[in-house]
Amino acid sequence: MTAQLIFDFPRLGHYSLDRFVGDLGEQALAVRGEPLWISGAAESGKSHLLQGLCQTVEAEQARVVYLNLEPTLDPAILRDLAAFDLVALDQLDAVIGQPDWELALFDLDNSVRDLGDSWLVLASETPLPMIAFQLADFASRARAMHWMQTGQLTDDEKVVVLKRVAQETGFQLPDEVLKFLLDRSPREIGTLIGLLNRLAKESLRAQRRLTVPFLKQILEL
Repeated sequence: MTAQLIFDFPRLGHYSLDRFVGDLGEQALAVRGEPLWISGAAESGKSHLLQGLCQTVEAEQARVVYLNLEPTLDPAILRDLAAFDLVALDQLDAVIGQPDWELALFDLDNSVRDLGDSWLVLASETPLPMIAFQLADFASRARAMHWMQTGQLTDDEKVVVLKRVAQETGFQLPDEVLKFLLDRSPREIGTLIGLLNRLAKESLRAQRRLTVPFLKQILEL
């Protein structure tokens, strides 16, 4: 294996599967070993799910690799990745449509199938059926993969996530403030978490309890 394949996988505890809201983690593990494509809008949990799968498999003393694909990378970076027990490739939108990348992905999928003991998991924002592939062979192979979609969380699930963030950050999040956030703020969970962190910092800086009037003042509502 070449030196380029020595990866430092980021062990982010908050991206574990037991912190992923919903049952997609269990669904993904149920098809473990079979190629899996995950689609979903930004901030819908794709990266969390992929890294959670990596941490789960790595905990079994297996070798995993998680990689964000970027146009600046050389497609050759995918060579020999089938030697890992789990190959998780994120942000495929950045490279799909480029024949050299699609060929490299097709070759990787072939290698994974030939070895038979590796698991390939791919993720994109664009739903799999809507992707405009350039390489017919890879298009056919990709569309035959298991396909899962992450979705926006329900309000109840957002409450669980935001309360957990508040608890771990160490500040009180009154129910009326939480309800106001959900009613008046952007719906994406990533944006809501960023807003909550901002409010926590402002509350600490001003030495004021987080209330709806204070929230309105910060957000200039």
